[in-house]
Amino acid sequence: MGTRRASTRSLVPVTAPDTSVAITLTEFTITPASITVPLGEPVTFVVTNAGGAQHNLVVELESRGIEQRLFATNLLPGETRRVTFTFDASGNWEMYCPVGNHRALGMQGTIQVAERTTPTPAPTAQPTPSPPVATATPVPTAVPTVVSSPSPTAGPVTTPTPVSTPRATPPFQVAPRSGQPQAGSSGIVVALGLALLTGGLLLTARRRGKHSGTTSG
Repeated sequence: MGTRRASTRSLVPVTAPDTSVAITLTEFTITPASITVPLGEPVTFVVTNAGGAQHNLVVELESRGIEQRLFATNLLPGETRRVTFTFDASGNWEMYCPVGNHRALGMQGTIQVAERTTPTPAPTAQPTPSPPVATATPVPTAVPTVVSSPSPTAGPVTTPTPVSTPRATPPFQVAPRSGQPQAGSSGIVVALGLALLTGGLLLTARRRGKHSGTTSG
């Protein structure tokens, strides 16, 4: 084995250690054979020699070249001592009895050094929000659009044009030739003459009546 350096840590009794480990030494066992201690924290070993020979205890991390004898003198049979040691390197350490060939006879064990795990509080269960209830959106009812038909434009009222009834034109009277009197023509002439005379008389009488009324007024 290569040259090992002894730890310069002071081994002093501690009245209130953070961690305490009880170790029992006998021929040729260490009980318990495996322990776990925190990294960087003081560990108090309570070591009892329950055998019939002298024993001691060494802790070692061979990969880092660290080797530390916990007690300056060996423990006598039936003796119990306390010592505090701080492990400043993580890994798998070894512990053994350095007296004689006790280690070769099986008086050794392991020390697991790891960072102290801080218990993580269990997460508080958060109430799961209920999924939003889908609200049915009413579909607008299609209202039929009434397309108003254009009112028929009233056409111009055609006023019937009164049909003038042609008056019957009296037949053209052909004057009889001289010396040839027409039958009945003299009677018509007489009648017309009487009519004209009568009308003239009536017109004259009306005018006189109006004139008389105006004068008296």
